[in-house]
Amino acid sequence: MTNMKTILLAVVLIGTTMSKDLVRAPAAVTPDNCDCQCDGTTYLDQHDTVQGNCQSADTSGRKWCYISPDQKTKEACKDGFDYDSRYNLFKSYAACSSPDPSSD
Repeated sequence: MTNMKTILLAVVLIGTTMSKDLVRAPAAVTPDNCDCQCDGTTYLDQHDTVQGNCQSADTSGRKWCYISPDQKTKEACKDGFDYDSRYNLFKSYAACSSPDPSSD
């Protein structure tokens, strides 16, 4: 029984040590997620906080940015919400985490 405990402890320690060295591969870059890009539009709110372009979070705690209202961008982002008529743009959370279109 003692040998079994020793072996189990060794396996747990090795597994714990190895898991710290794992490097996760980045998410795959596809034409779809490269088409989901922030517009870059920002504004200062009443507290002089920059809003938009992934600079601050909304009440849900998630960062967002404006995206173009064109069909290609809306389909790529899949989460366009809160159309803002001041700028003729939608908002998106997904665009804040999409890869740069010039990335590999």
